[in-house]
Amino acid sequence: MNSSVLLVEDDVDLSYIIKFNLESAGYNVETAYNGMESMKMVKNSKYDLILLDVLLPDTNGTEICKHIRHEQNTPIIFVSCIDDKDIMIDALEKGGDDYIVKPVDYAELIARIEANIRRVKMDCRKYNIKRKLSFKQFSVDIDRRVVENIHGEEIDLSPTEYQLLLKFIRHPGELLLYNDLYSSIWESDSLGDIRTVMVHISNLRKKIDSGKTGVIETVRGAGYIFDDK
Repeated sequence: MNSSVLLVEDDVDLSYIIKFNLESAGYNVETAYNGMESMKMVKNSKYDLILLDVLLPDTNGTEICKHIRHEQNTPIIFVSCIDDKDIMIDALEKGGDDYIVKPVDYAELIARIEANIRRVKMDCRKYNIKRKLSFKQFSVDIDRRVVENIHGEEIDLSPTEYQLLLKFIRHPGELLLYNDLYSSIWESDSLGDIRTVMVHISNLRKKIDSGKTGVIETVRGAGYIFDDK
């Protein structure tokens, strides 16, 4: 069965072109032209992935993303004409999994769609780790896919943040390079754009390291090291 994609794009001509390219690649694509319409479609249907514009006529795409995240973990890729670091950070902090700047390179877009769909379907058993792990700042229950802080309160991680955390705890004390992290989680080449990884790591660090003990250490210009000091 072909994967289903919801495309939320207010530019009718561009929406048609993106839809045509994705359907040519074998995806089933439904379209929405504003935020209200997209929310109704998400409520009534299940999609494998959502492509979401930032600027919509009735709302901001980041707010739509935030609402969707309260309901489901469907991967969300922002496709926007805005190449601005602060906007990108806000989009990913609201729950986006990836961010692509227009004009769209369709080979790259399809590669990222495939990677994000595969990532969500990954089985935790591939990491070959214990089912329950405890650290100084948090604990992870692999079977329940639950992360809790030291007070036993659940930490709300996005699907991407959770997969990154599993990657770190599988390789404690090892330097994980920016590009290797991207390739491992998204299963595609970063094409030199490591900002997505950096934003997700920043968000993850804030959530699991409330004591600021340096659980995820940045090695400038290279990557990160996870160390439960």
